[in-house]
Amino acid sequence: MTIDAQGPTEAVGPAAPRSAAHAATRAPARETEPAPAENTTGARGWGAFAGRAAPVLGWLVTLVIAVNLGQGAWGQLTESERSVGMFEAIGYPASAVLLIGVLQAAAVVLYVVPWTAFLGGLLLTAYLGGAVAAHIRLEDTAEHTFMPVLYAVGVWAALFLRSERIRWAVLTGR
Repeated sequence: MTIDAQGPTEAVGPAAPRSAAHAATRAPARETEPAPAENTTGARGWGAFAGRAAPVLGWLVTLVIAVNLGQGAWGQLTESERSVGMFEAIGYPASAVLLIGVLQAAAVVLYVVPWTAFLGGLLLTAYLGGAVAAHIRLEDTAEHTFMPVLYAVGVWAALFLRSERIRWAVLTGR
């Protein structure tokens, strides 16, 4: 006698010879315990990282970027001698320092707030693009010219890590 179990009810019947084709199409028996995960790298590894560590790392990078850009915005909002001197060296009037400081501070705040982070990222990228243009105009060193580019990459890397929706959009193209 054999037991053919398919679900909560059991049917008991006589043993019948089975062909090889029938045995191959039959669903495998259910196990009572789940099989242990053999490969923890692949999709499961990324899923575990994305679920736990990625948002934490994203917020750490966000904090570093926000503090650095926030300090620059503070110098512009207070119209410090250093900020005014840098703007005049670029060719901007001293009256533009406060306006650009307000725009930079607003972009940093929007970037830190989760609901407006995407808009803040866009505005910070535009601001940093202007910084690259200013360094090129001054014929500054490559180090100074590419520093805003690295900040912009950091802005989007942090958003990618901290936002599941942005990760999904980037990885699926939707």
